[in-house]
Amino acid sequence: MEFAVCPVSGARDWRPLRGSVRYPLHLRVTLLCDGDQNEAVTEDVSASGILLRLQEPLQVGKAIEFLLEVPAGALGFSATAAVHGSGRIVRSYWKHEQPYAAAVIDEYRFQ
Repeated sequence: MEFAVCPVSGARDWRPLRGSVRYPLHLRVTLLCDGDQNEAVTEDVSASGILLRLQEPLQVGKAIEFLLEVPAGALGFSATAAVHGSGRIVRSYWKHEQPYAAAVIDEYRFQ
């Protein structure tokens, strides 16, 4: 995931700006990591990354494969689309006693 750093007017600190538009979609996703299959839910999705709410935590640096279904009407799709992709975990954390992970998407294709 790439970031552009731009100054905030009147502020001393710098804020990262995302390089891709994020869509707040809550979709079921199947993850494959180290031969294990896990279910998760997306929190948001972009062309370059995905934020996942998990059942079990994943370590930063882990390679993943994912399969998710984008329903017709979401993101302007006229039909349901399956997306198969691969990436790696770049951030992992807990929020409200639930594990989350952000992954950069290295490759994806629609099926």
